[in-house]
Amino acid sequence: MREENTISAPEFSYRNPTLLGIAASAFLTLLVFIGSRNLEHFDSALFGYVVASVVAFGAIVFRYALWLQRPATRAYFWRGMKLFFQRHKFLRNAGDASKTAATSLVEQRFIFKRGSERWLMHQLIMWGCILSALITFPLSFGWVHFKLEGDMGYRAYVFGFALQLMDARSIIAWLTFHALDFTAIMVILGCAIAIRRRLRDRGAIAYQTFLLDFTPYMLLIAISVTGLMLTVSSLFFGGYMYQFIALSHQATVIMTLFFLPFGKLFHIVQRPASIGVELYQKRSAEMEQAECPRCGTLFAGKMWVEDLKKVVGQLGFDYKMEDGRTLQDYCPRCKRVLRGLAYAGLPKRREPVFFGERAGETSRTELSQNQ
Repeated sequence: MREENTISAPEFSYRNPTLLGIAASAFLTLLVFIGSRNLEHFDSALFGYVVASVVAFGAIVFRYALWLQRPATRAYFWRGMKLFFQRHKFLRNAGDASKTAATSLVEQRFIFKRGSERWLMHQLIMWGCILSALITFPLSFGWVHFKLEGDMGYRAYVFGFALQLMDARSIIAWLTFHALDFTAIMVILGCAIAIRRRLRDRGAIAYQTFLLDFTPYMLLIAISVTGLMLTVSSLFFGGYMYQFIALSHQATVIMTLFFLPFGKLFHIVQRPASIGVELYQKRSAEMEQAECPRCGTLFAGKMWVEDLKKVVGQLGFDYKMEDGRTLQDYCPRCKRVLRGLAYAGLPKRREPVFFGERAGETSRTELSQNQ
């Protein structure tokens, strides 16, 4: 068996991801013009949010395209896409993908198995951020705006199309106008639980860093607190320091948007790819299985083994054997046996000399000879 101990990192091309990122930013800019009816319903006070969103969106697409260049990620992604769009299994694949999205992305059962407190933390942060984004981005882009019609009636317009008139004194109107306050409280509670865990959990303390693990929570808390301060200033203090608070809120939002593509928060964009991974694993288990040439055990899908060989080769490893097969053709048990046999056939090395044992004996022998 021959194995290369060195690994050469795969070569990444920045040209295509850069072009995709620029195209994504241009596309979002075009949507802002179209959705706001040529900027007719665009609020110039929100210009900073829009610029940061356009830049962040392009950076996210760039980072995602770069991530897909990794051999293992590329294999899972494209194989999952190919399996999903199988004509004779499309409905079944759509059902399995929807089930995976419900259990893994929405319910997050895999996190609940690790602990109920950790699950509650993720739910509060996730839904707080998602609901906030669904409200703030359409408002910032001019896709949604409100007009006062009559004495106490507001009408919402989505992409310029009018919706039903809403009474400003109704509970629905109050919940609509204060929705961001509720999502801010959700995010603050979730981040508080996360910080408390990271300050007490020994496993988290061992490998966490301030930039990657604490900075995202601090930014989310800053956004939520300044957003709540805007409401408090307008309702209870007559708009006292409202402009300063608004600028502070805008600055924290822009910093978070710029941090999103290159920090820990990027896993929000990566996580949906797990749907394709689980679909890949399910379909691979239903297809022809690979048989171990040594013991005859069916241990994995043949498609998965062939894809693994390609990925291992792209990473710079060489597991070819003398009989023409590769180590990936064998089941896990036989892999361990073959590696053990290979190590047993290596030339024996000289026994090491330990300080205090053989070193001491050597010194005493030399001393007696000199005497």
